[in-house]
Amino acid sequence: MVVDDHAINSLKTWFDISYEELKKEWATGQYSILADCPSFKATAAYHEAMNVLHKGSNSPDVAAEQLKNRLDEEFELELFWKETQV
Repeated sequence: MVVDDHAINSLKTWFDISYEELKKEWATGQYSILADCPSFKATAAYHEAMNVLHKGSNSPDVAAEQLKNRLDEEFELELFWKETQV
């Protein structure tokens, strides 16, 4: 399954808003490094999230293990409830 474009487009909307705020903050000359700007963390997070969706996970082995654990737990819980209803 490919990531739907609407997920990326939604993040892009929020990234663009945050980026414009970052641009305004940086243009003031008030900050010595970009990371000191108040909107830097949000802008960087949106940027990274879009990159992950475009490229896929940077650590597919970790993601696979986490997803497998979650699925196993969910199936176990569903089986428990199914067996207790009988």
